[in-house]
Amino acid sequence: MATGAGTGTPITDTAALTLSDLRAACRRVLASTSDWSNDTLDNWIREAMRMYSMQLPRRWRYTLTLTTGTQAYAIPGGHGFQGIISVEYPAGLDPPEFVELVPAWHRRFSAGHDVYALRGIVDTTDITADETAATIVFAETVATGETAAIEYRGDWPLPAVGNDTEIITIPAAHTEALITFVDFRAHWELETDEAYAVSTVSIVLAQLGEEARRAWSRYKDLMNAITESVPVPPHNPGWANIGL
Repeated sequence: MATGAGTGTPITDTAALTLSDLRAACRRVLASTSDWSNDTLDNWIREAMRMYSMQLPRRWRYTLTLTTGTQAYAIPGGHGFQGIISVEYPAGLDPPEFVELVPAWHRRFSAGHDVYALRGIVDTTDITADETAATIVFAETVATGETAAIEYRGDWPLPAVGNDTEIITIPAAHTEALITFVDFRAHWELETDEAYAVSTVSIVLAQLGEEARRAWSRYKDLMNAITESVPVPPHNPGWANIGL
C-alpha cells in the first residue's frame, strides 16, 4: 500500500467568530456569568462541536498524487474521517469525471474499468499509531503525474482550550445550537452538583432536572431544524454500508 502524496482542504464557508466571541455569547444565556471558568466553557464548546460533527459533518477534499505501478493508496485518516462522498479521477477534467465504488470481487473491478474498491487496514495495526481509515484501490491503471480528488465527510476543527482568537469554522447561522448545548451542559452540571448535596430538597432537583431537559430539547429541536435546512450530498456507501 502506498501512502501517496495528499493534501486535505475543507469545502465550506467559514464564520468570522472567535472562541472568545462564542464563549461570551454562551455566558450571556447562562444562569451565572461567573460560576464556570473559561476552560470549562471551552471544553463544553468543543463537546458541542463534536456533537454537531456527528450530525452535520464537514466536507473535505483530499488530493492524491498517483504513481505508475501503484494502484492502492491510503485514504484520508485525519479530520475525523467519516466516509467517502465521491472520488474524482483523473482530477481536473472539465466536466469532472468520477469513478464508482464497487466490491473488489466485482467483474468491473477485475476488468480494470473506471471503478475503485476499498480495503480495511490490517488488524495488526496499532490503533494509536495509525489514523488511516483504509485503502483505496483503483481498478484502471494509474500513471505518474495523475491525481485523484477524494471528497469525504469529517469533523469540524476544534478550537484549542484558551485560544481566544481561534476561529470557529461552523457556520455562524448555526452557532445558536452550540450555545444551547453549552446551556444544557451548565444545567446538567448544576443538577449533578445539587444531587450530591445532602441538604438539597427534591423540589430543587426536580426543577433543575426540568430545566436541563428543556435545554436539551431546545438543542435537539435546533439541530433537527438545521439538518432539515442543509442539503445532504449523495455519497458512495460509508463504512457502515460496506462492512468496514
